[in-house]
Amino acid sequence: MKRFIFILTLVLAVACTHDNTTGLTGDILAIEGWIESDANPMVFVTSAVMAKQEKQNVSDLTQHLLLNTTVSVTTGGRTYNLYPKLSDDYALGIYFTSDRVVGKVGETYELDVRWRGIEAHASTTILPCGQLDSIVVERSADVDTLYVIKVHIAPEPERRYYRFFSKDIGRDSIFAPSYMGIYDSGLVRPEEMTFVDRGVQRPFSVPQYYYRYGDSAVIKLASIDSAAYEFWSKYEESQTFSGVALLPYSSNMPGNIDGALGYWF
Repeated sequence: MKRFIFILTLVLAVACTHDNTTGLTGDILAIEGWIESDANPMVFVTSAVMAKQEKQNVSDLTQHLLLNTTVSVTTGGRTYNLYPKLSDDYALGIYFTSDRVVGKVGETYELDVRWRGIEAHASTTILPCGQLDSIVVERSADVDTLYVIKVHIAPEPERRYYRFFSKDIGRDSIFAPSYMGIYDSGLVRPEEMTFVDRGVQRPFSVPQYYYRYGDSAVIKLASIDSAAYEFWSKYEESQTFSGVALLPYSSNMPGNIDGALGYWF
């Protein structure tokens, strides 16, 4: 199971030199795409935005959406063209998808995007799901009227990487990534519990770490590979340091797409 929902990560990426965009001049594609088991692919395609010191309005970034783009996914020897679809659940309200493509564990999916002579390609394989064997709700040690959720992942013999998502029933329409919610089994003791913060639905919003009495939450554990773990590690690092004046942070995320900025996980 794989899920990535933090849209606009790459639209704000610094459009500077990047290993995967060698040879590109002029417009640079920024792609955010994912496919998970038992779900259709989702691909957002934009032009990259040059980072500026002055404040940038998120609503102005929709002008960078690219709809006159050819997007396709190849799996099992067949190629499927994706079509644009409207959605109110994401900061960028249009993504490419196809109901003819449904993710299956163990299958590999090749993404191809073409726009104005630019061609971008990436590949991803859906990994087996991890298992949560316990969930605990505790009163917060910082604020006694708030609560935290802790989970334990069933240990596996090989090193695994995960990302947590949560959804508040009755409030959220989609699963959102938990703040600082990546997990590397090689860095955690087998018996250790892990905090799962409330999901962040919109980029640039102030994270709400805690849950309140009466909340009903669903936790999702997404299996990711080492490339995705590195990407989201760098992303969380940028979140942490971008607001610290003495520790300026300006770097593109280490994506896995040849010919564009971005990811296809």
